[in-house]
Amino acid sequence: MRLAKGGRAFRGLTLVCAVASLTAPLAYARKGEGGDGRRGAASRFKFKQLVEANVIATHAFQILLAKKSGKGDAACYAQGGLSDGELEALAGHQSNLLKSKASEVLAWARGGRSGFDPSKDLEPVLKSGLAVPPGSPANVFTEYLRAHARSGSDEAGLRSVASLYQTILEVERDGDLLQDQFAFYIALGLPVYVGQLGLPGGDDAMLAAGRDLGRRACASPYATDAAAWQIAGRKVWNWGEKHLHIRDDKVLAAELLRERDVRVVVPRLRAVPAQKVAVVGHSFTMGQHWSSPSSFVPVVTEIFRRVNPRVEFKQFERGGLTASRARQRFYRGVLDWRPDRVLLVVMTRTEEDYAALKEMGEGFKAAGVEAFMFDDIHDPESASKPGTSERAARVAREAGIKVVEVGALLAAAPDRGRFLSLDRVHMTEPYHRLMAKEWLKFLAGARGERLAGRAE
Repeated sequence: MRLAKGGRAFRGLTLVCAVASLTAPLAYARKGEGGDGRRGAASRFKFKQLVEANVIATHAFQILLAKKSGKGDAACYAQGGLSDGELEALAGHQSNLLKSKASEVLAWARGGRSGFDPSKDLEPVLKSGLAVPPGSPANVFTEYLRAHARSGSDEAGLRSVASLYQTILEVERDGDLLQDQFAFYIALGLPVYVGQLGLPGGDDAMLAAGRDLGRRACASPYATDAAAWQIAGRKVWNWGEKHLHIRDDKVLAAELLRERDVRVVVPRLRAVPAQKVAVVGHSFTMGQHWSSPSSFVPVVTEIFRRVNPRVEFKQFERGGLTASRARQRFYRGVLDWRPDRVLLVVMTRTEEDYAALKEMGEGFKAAGVEAFMFDDIHDPESASKPGTSERAARVAREAGIKVVEVGALLAAAPDRGRFLSLDRVHMTEPYHRLMAKEWLKFLAGARGERLAGRAE
């Protein structure tokens, strides 16, 4: 997910979710359509058109991507007699369609009164004449779903999931277009991940599917090998559950509050005085990343919202955030917000980064803001460069930043083998649960900067 470029993930989630549960009938199959066969068929056809327009327009964009990159099977990504400008126009229609008012689109698809005008952005795509070849990833995956999905799964539902895979394999647009598609399909009551179609969600199952799909899909302007299909499946599954609120920050917060080692800290959390806590961090602090239902920061924020809303949190976040970028992009804004405390989760890669960390630490101290950071969050890039975390901690302490020890705890965790996600960079749920617990304890005063048993 290219959060460092877009930062637009979840923008489309202002649309109303129409899916109540994994096993509930799809939205277009409700409201009595089943009593009128002709009306039901017409409604299903409209839902399929809405999805198909996305598949066609995404393919149009990928044709241009293949042309620009020089990658991909020429027959699979042929322009079909359309000019570059016409292909770009199809992508523009898709963007506009996804921005349509969801309630109006849903009413139109159900055959009710609606202000949605299909002639503006839906019909131009459907009537473009652009064909999506059988070997394209979207069509290959649709055929796979027809063979493996739960019996009776509707064609539009199979196609909506295939459409998301088609987009996510690109990688570059999973922070914007993909999130808009998630919101659009959810608002229409369509499935958004294979779990809703009865398929398993384990990494091994996804890799097995990827081996099959990788052999069948045409060469594309992006990777379509087994590993690419596997990580696409994990992303779609995790984002699907997150968008549907099956597993997100609120769910994790509720689960943690039921665990004994968090329950015993709750009285201390309730006693924390009113304060403002700023978090300046990279993707390890960001709840929208695909690798986990949420990160430790939104989970802790949600726990405080439930037990002590007097403590206010604000995130200043950016994927790939280094100390020098944090100083340039967020430092002044943090000071202007006037927090009582600030957590820094930034990378130090250059001399400029170490200088920026020192400058921010001294600046926060001069402003009366308590600044702290973790000694070692097991960032794989830092781990590949011995001494990076140790030097950052030393510079931080000299600048007046408190350094909270978690590195040894992470290294000794029984489930540490499950921390890294499939991209071998970002962290999964077990990691974020442990980090949330340690940060809660520190904020509540239940632990100090050093781990238990080590002198302060």
